[in-house]
Amino acid sequence: MVSLPASAIEVTAAARECAAFRAAHRLAIWVGEGRRVTPRHVLRPADVSAAARALGIAAPARVRTAGDVVALHRPWRIAMTVGFLDIVDSHARPGPALVSWPDADDETVRGMWLAALPAALAATAPDVDEAEATICARVLLTKLAADPEAAPDELRRFGREAVAEEHSEAVFRFFAGWYHLTSPIPKTLDCLAELGAVQLGHAGAALTPLGRWGLDELLARAPRPISSELTVGELIARLAEVEPDEQWRAAQPWLAARDPLAAAHDLLAAAATAPADQRVAAVELVDALGPPADPAWAAAATDQTLGPHVRTRHRSVPNEPDAAWLAVEYAAAALRREGPDEAHSWLDECLPGDGIDSRLRVVERTGHPAASELAAGITAFLATGVTPTSTRTVQLKISLDRMRPPVWRRVLLPAAAPLSLLHRVIQIVMNWDDDHLHAFTVGRNRYGDPSYTPDLGDEERLRLSAAFAATDTITYRYDFGDCWDHTVRCETILDPPAGAAVPVCVTGRGDAPVEDWIGGAACVAFDLEGINRRLARYGADR
Repeated sequence: MVSLPASAIEVTAAARECAAFRAAHRLAIWVGEGRRVTPRHVLRPADVSAAARALGIAAPARVRTAGDVVALHRPWRIAMTVGFLDIVDSHARPGPALVSWPDADDETVRGMWLAALPAALAATAPDVDEAEATICARVLLTKLAADPEAAPDELRRFGREAVAEEHSEAVFRFFAGWYHLTSPIPKTLDCLAELGAVQLGHAGAALTPLGRWGLDELLARAPRPISSELTVGELIARLAEVEPDEQWRAAQPWLAARDPLAAAHDLLAAAATAPADQRVAAVELVDALGPPADPAWAAAATDQTLGPHVRTRHRSVPNEPDAAWLAVEYAAAALRREGPDEAHSWLDECLPGDGIDSRLRVVERTGHPAASELAAGITAFLATGVTPTSTRTVQLKISLDRMRPPVWRRVLLPAAAPLSLLHRVIQIVMNWDDDHLHAFTVGRNRYGDPSYTPDLGDEERLRLSAAFAATDTITYRYDFGDCWDHTVRCETILDPPAGAAVPVCVTGRGDAPVEDWIGGAACVAFDLEGINRRLARYGADR
């Protein structure tokens, strides 16, 4: 591929003036002092018509969610991504980039454009997330750079071949449509045109200088495939970019070429001086190697950064200094991977203290090499006025499907709680016995307890806030034989109720059917006080 020269000034001007940024800026101006948003952080349906008029676009008279109106959702996602808008206390408000936008320096504008690219594509093709949209954009721009007259069918064929090794079903589906009308590629090309990356014409879609610059950046940032040739340092850096549930599988080509004990020694040696997210990835990979790695663990026991990991492997409950050190370790890893909100949640969960100030003092006392970076990141995050997820509560309505009369329970849970806590709450409020397998479905992904169902994602690793970030409804199936299906809807996100412990059931209706009913009463009467006594006991035992 030959890249045409384009000056930084030309690229920056094209990014600043693209139609997508102009629409996102207009939408942020329309928001004004603030607009209430849904738990998914999109406009309420009642505001869609007014927002569409502000952009000069048509919108249906009635919508299920603002996310269904792509011409509105796309600039909204861009505005959120680049900082034209922030969410503060369930309201969209002007973000810091909105004020500085006219005078933003060239490097900042180019960085904003590159961040907006996957956000815009994910809004256009909602079956892919932003990471998957980045792959789709890279593949499309690569083909268009070589063949600007490529028709949608040619783009689909090229894409199917290019992503065969990407290990993403969603990305493959993006390129696998058989018919022009069902393929997301034409709408994606329109999106790339609004971003100024391509120029559409009768002959096809030609890359602009901005599009060529964007492609070069995407190629430079594309993760290297994990192979046996990687050094151990390259491996753990790559693993830190992979979802935790996928790290063991992703590392197999590298591990297959090495003796397990030698690999464990190399991994722990590299982990000792690596950033926290890479060290956590290395430590968990060595742990998955099992007993063959035991001599490597023993050799690392005296290392300052690895010692707490080694000692904790042999204790059901770590000692206080090791527990604090590991809390900082995993919070620092979260800061690098997911950002300060997730890091704040780790500290709230794992460190003693009354408020974040006292916890940050504990962070400092641990002597962890990332303590200063972690404290600075969380302090800057809190200074924006955003309410941390770990201080919020979600109100969920849990409905048992296919029941007449209806059976449902309304519960409050910490927004930062994992899906595993929701599993236990459902078991209690529906009077199930937890004797059978279960699974959550969140979007296209399924989660459960991988010790029983290894083909599922780990429910301990997904917080409720993340599960409901892109949808207000998830599903839960209990007992794969009888198939007790539940719909779980996030009704609102709120501050914790004063003086009340969560989880708590606030109301409900309908008697729950008896699990594995053989004889006697077929239902258990709804008993709000009894449910909350059991929830309180469970909360005290956690």
